[in-house]
Amino acid sequence: MISHAHVAEVVASYLAQHPDEAGRLAPLSTALAAGADIVSRRTFVPGHVTASAVVLDPAGRMLHIRHNVFNKWLQPGGHLEPGDTTLLGAARREVEEETGIPAALLTLVDELPCDMGVHAIAANPRRVEDAHHHFDIRYRFTTVADPHTRVQADEVHGIAWLPPDEVEVEFRAKVREWARL
Repeated sequence: MISHAHVAEVVASYLAQHPDEAGRLAPLSTALAAGADIVSRRTFVPGHVTASAVVLDPAGRMLHIRHNVFNKWLQPGGHLEPGDTTLLGAARREVEEETGIPAALLTLVDELPCDMGVHAIAANPRRVEDAHHHFDIRYRFTTVADPHTRVQADEVHGIAWLPPDEVEVEFRAKVREWARL
């Protein structure tokens, strides 16, 4: 299982490189400082950590999944599992589970996350889950052109490679920059 110390180290390293994002990530930093069990999916106050992947193909398009619960295009990612030992490993696992792209076809761009987010999640009475936050830790990968994909039907009902101008607004500038590299 991923430790609280590992999450704290990753967040501190990210904020050392991106101090201008401290305000936006204050709920995550506060939860870490309070010692909340944010690696457990069952922690709803203040929330819990998720891991996701920004995957770019050689044309600079970003991989998206159409998530069944949220019914919108998102990057592959999700909750931490008991067998995960690092946030990076959890992000890789989620890509393979949700899209079928083998981890061997993913090239990590940087060990430091490319982005972090704090997302409000509505209550889900069907799953007996209170409203909470996802503290999403995102890693950037590249992959080969047109890798074979398949959807994980219980969570995902579509896969698309979106060009930078069609990526959600919060990522648009970053994806444009990454696509030029």
